[in-house]
Amino acid sequence: MDYAGLDYRNIRFPVDRPLTESERAARYKQESYSNASPMDFLSVIKLNSNSIDLVDRWYPIKGFNTWFGICVVLVSMGALAGIYSALFFSNRTAPIETVDWIGVSALTPLFLLLTLGGWWLIRTECGRFTHYPMRLSRKTRQVHFFRQNGTVLTVPWDSLFLTLGESKSPLSGTTYDLRAHVLDDDDETVRDSFSLGYPSPLGNAESIDKFWAFLQPYMEAEDGVEKTWHHLKENTGYLVPVDNRREGWRWSIARSFMLGAHWPYLQLLFSPFLGLNALGRMLAMSTSKIPQWPADVERESQPEVNDPYVLTWRDNGSLGWWELYWPLICTVVGVGAFVGVIAWVVSGLWR
Repeated sequence: MDYAGLDYRNIRFPVDRPLTESERAARYKQESYSNASPMDFLSVIKLNSNSIDLVDRWYPIKGFNTWFGICVVLVSMGALAGIYSALFFSNRTAPIETVDWIGVSALTPLFLLLTLGGWWLIRTECGRFTHYPMRLSRKTRQVHFFRQNGTVLTVPWDSLFLTLGESKSPLSGTTYDLRAHVLDDDDETVRDSFSLGYPSPLGNAESIDKFWAFLQPYMEAEDGVEKTWHHLKENTGYLVPVDNRREGWRWSIARSFMLGAHWPYLQLLFSPFLGLNALGRMLAMSTSKIPQWPADVERESQPEVNDPYVLTWRDNGSLGWWELYWPLICTVVGVGAFVGVIAWVVSGLWR
């Protein structure tokens, strides 16, 4: 999936470089409004008159690296066990020949490297943070970004260079995000970068226009708080339930299947993939820490007494049949089908 910019073992967006012409051409200026229809793409954690919290670009797809990494580890270790079992513990009558040793010598480091690669994939999500939030403070006009190492980057909203970001992934192809660059004093050199908005792996360039049309008024329009509140109440239905908590198993299943929310038959068709993603997501969430903002960031972001524009996950409606129970059935069917196929393959190999 699209894990571009994940700052784990220094996999990041390119920095310490000049802005490109394409970035300049696709810039979103703070004072410019979009005519696109606003969409939040299920990225808001909470809202009040002083600040809005957003999830990171990796949150929607969390779980993929976990289950895929586990599969890589299990297949690699299983292959090693099969090779050595056939070589030393089977009832073979022929002596071990040189070609057997050559094969073992070549395959052992290969499968060990695959095992390490699978473990690396697991560790990009497990034992870290449940998510990496961003907080935009309308009150102080600051943007706070929770980094993957637990530190917080704070940058003035007006100093950010915002542009259309593009990333390429073998599985998801070209994806787009609202890229935020922190520039040096020369207003030319990129010193840091993060993704301020990410529609989904299925989003396109126009999706970023829609996200900008949602986000920019909150920070700049006189009635931006009211507009944002009404949009979330009337159009979204759900805020992400990760404010000072881990998401529950119900949300892990619902969120994993939301990419196909309008196509229930496709959810069933891709249920092995989506169901495994839900299980991987649950494991990743259960083993990860909950991010905590520094005390000064929390103080400046607290809602005023009787603030009429407070929204949190507690204001969400209940997950219904198509949001939870149908995905739950698909998860059981999909995971069952996957396990059945694996069992059939393994039994055939051991005959």
